[in-house]
Amino acid sequence: MRLADDLADILETERFGRSVRSSAACPSTNAEAAAWARAGAPEGALVLTDHQTAGRGRLGRTWDDAPGQNLLLSVVLRPALPPTQLGLVTLAGGLAVADAVAPWTAPVEPRIKWPNDVLLSGRKCCGMLLESSLGPAPFVVLGIGLNVNQDAFPDSIADRATSLRLEAGRLVPREAVLARLLARLEYWTDRLARGDAPAVRQAFVERMIGRGEPARLHVAVDGEPLEGIVDGIDPTGALRLRTADGLRVVHAGDVTFRTK
Repeated sequence: MRLADDLADILETERFGRSVRSSAACPSTNAEAAAWARAGAPEGALVLTDHQTAGRGRLGRTWDDAPGQNLLLSVVLRPALPPTQLGLVTLAGGLAVADAVAPWTAPVEPRIKWPNDVLLSGRKCCGMLLESSLGPAPFVVLGIGLNVNQDAFPDSIADRATSLRLEAGRLVPREAVLARLLARLEYWTDRLARGDAPAVRQAFVERMIGRGEPARLHVAVDGEPLEGIVDGIDPTGALRLRTADGLRVVHAGDVTFRTK
């Protein structure tokens, strides 16, 4: 696979992306990475494909892609974090993607929608799926789907999806974006490993959309909508939501912003 072959020559990481499994197509990079992790894959091991035939998003959604146009990958992580703080890994992933795409999208700045979407001009260019195994040899798999050169989307999402190509007005080199993404993911996860979670949270909040804005949020909590104003991120990576009944901490959900 050409993308993987080119990657080795431009990587600037110590660990991430140094072990790679690549394919023209696979059902799910997360599923393949999890199987590899159970077999002993090192931290930073990368599963890469040009097309997912059964890609998955959060909350049971599917992930559709144009073959050969985007970045579809999963990275094996072995964070030394308690299970209650694994949400911080998703924050690190969002920061890594935002850092990676910024040079190609300027002056449009990437923003992050909690917990795991990266937006350009208010439209989604990237989603992530974090899955963990907490057995005797715990690991985390971080799946990332980043729209790079796709220039058209299904009608059902066309009004809220975008790509680096659409924002930049030109083709974007996938291998260069991938190399930078892996470097920034290694950087931010290393910050977590060194106990510098406050810096990760602060960086996330600085790129986060909606904090303190006069907006109404709908967050699915146990099937019930919850409304409030975003107040930031707590030490576990959860969303702080100020509601009419006081401050709530939301660990999972789907946030929708609606102007008053």
